[in-house]
Order: sequence, then C-alpha cells, then structure tokens
Amino acid sequence: MLDPDNLYERVLSPACAEAGVEWAGFHTFRHTVASRLFAQGRNVVQVQRWLGHHSPSFTLDTYVHLLDGDLGDPLEPLRVNAGSTERPETAANGASGRILEIPD
Repeated sequence: MLDPDNLYERVLSPACAEAGVEWAGFHTFRHTVASRLFAQGRNVVQVQRWLGHHSPSFTLDTYVHLLDGDLGDPLEPLRVNAGSTERPETAANGASGRILEIPD
C-alpha cells in the first residue's frame, strides 16, 4: 500500500517543483478530472462515480463552480387548443401557434 504523504514528498512535490507548479497536488488532478468530465457534458452522478465520492450531492457541493452558470434559452410556452383535453403542443410536436389564454 502506498503512503500518499510519502508519495507526495518523494515524487509529486519534486516533479511539481521542476515543472514550476509548486502549488499542484493530488487534489489538482481530481479537480482537473471533474472539470473535464463536466466540460464533456457528463452529469453529476457520472462525475461522482468517476471520483469515488459517497454521493452526488457531495460532488455537486464540491464542484458546483465548474458548472455552466448560463441559464440557457427561455422555456417555450405551452400551446394548446382551447377546450382540448389532449397533451399540450410544443413547436417540436406541431404547435398551432396559439397560446392558451387563462382567464383571471
């Protein structure tokens, strides 16, 4: 079994010093993996499993800053035929273009 402290002192720290990145450590690698997985569009459960965290909520709490803060496009309004009991239509499934007016 490897001792992480010994491995850091004997291998990682000298390698980081030689590369000029003395601030880097084992957590830097984990953070890089999380960053790249989220950038590839992986979801929080996939990242949690890759990193071996005990729960997706822990992963999200730790790496939420990596997620895209953009809210994306606004939601499309639901379009229905007045008086219909059928499923609301969207542009994706052939909306008629009318927006249901809901009386006050």
